[in-house]
Parts: sequence; C-alpha cells; structure tokens
Amino acid sequence: MIVYVMRHAEAVEGSDTLPDEWRYLTEKGRVAAEKMSSLIIKYGPKPRLIITSPLTRAVQTAEIVAGKACRKNVVVASGLLLQEADISELVGHLKGCGDAKRVLLVGHEPQLGSLLSLLLGRTDQTIVLKKGACVALELDPDKDDKPAGFLWYQAPDKRLVLSLKKAFPRK
Repeated sequence: MIVYVMRHAEAVEGSDTLPDEWRYLTEKGRVAAEKMSSLIIKYGPKPRLIITSPLTRAVQTAEIVAGKACRKNVVVASGLLLQEADISELVGHLKGCGDAKRVLLVGHEPQLGSLLSLLLGRTDQTIVLKKGACVALELDPDKDDKPAGFLWYQAPDKRLVLSLKKAFPRK
C-alpha cells in the first residue's frame, strides 16, 4: 500500500479570539496545498482515500488536495490524527485501510514525525515535516519492525528528495 503523509499547509496564528482548532489556511498555505496536490499526482498514483485531522487547517488542506489528487475525492476526518492521539492506534487503523491501496494522511507535528519515525524504523531519530510537506511510503501491513519503505519527500518550494538519508539526515 502507498501511504502519503502530509502536514497541513501554513495557517493563521491562534489568538484569544481564534482557538487552535479553528485556525484556517493562509493564502500562501492554500497555494502550497494546491501545488503539493499537483506534485503528488506527478510523482505517484492518486490516493483513493484521504484521512485528515478534524482541525480546520488540516481539513482545508485535505479538501484542496482531494480536489486534484484524490481518485474518488473521499475525505474522512479522524481523531486518530489529532496531535495527542495514540500512534499505535493510528498505525493499526492505517494497516486496516489496505483495500484503498493508496491513502493520504493529513495532520500535525509532532505526531506525523513520530509516525514516520516508527514506520521507517528510525525511532532513535526525530523527524519533522515542514508545513505543507509530503512524504510517500510503501507500507507492508504485515511487517511490524520498519513496516514502510521510503519513496520520496517533497517540501513546498524545494526539490524532490528520493533518498531517506538526504530527506531526514541523522544528527
């Protein structure tokens, strides 16, 4: 199964009158999400399912990507992609989505970085995704130790990276 892991695009800052869960995408964030959707379909097959955090900025990112890059425009919001959600539950749910064959996750840091570290067998390393960035993995649902292989990494306005070592160098 192909799994795309994408961090939501740039959003407005929260304030006393704008709670975190209502933060929405900036114009720059919307443009970046649109560009990333074009790159996703350029580098690989279209996702069939998008699972997103229910927070506004993630849902907006997911809907923009679904408009161009999702085969069936299926977007599902899930609390499993909230920052405080349990990573092992998310991995279990993801492995159960094998029928979709291609799934795109849209969420937040630090959860997505922790998910990538676990799936790539790099639990000793902190992986951080930039806002609007996407990583493509090939997930083997039957493997528990390093269940995914790295395919590519794309950050907004950067070159495509095809090497895990170059995308996320160990420090």
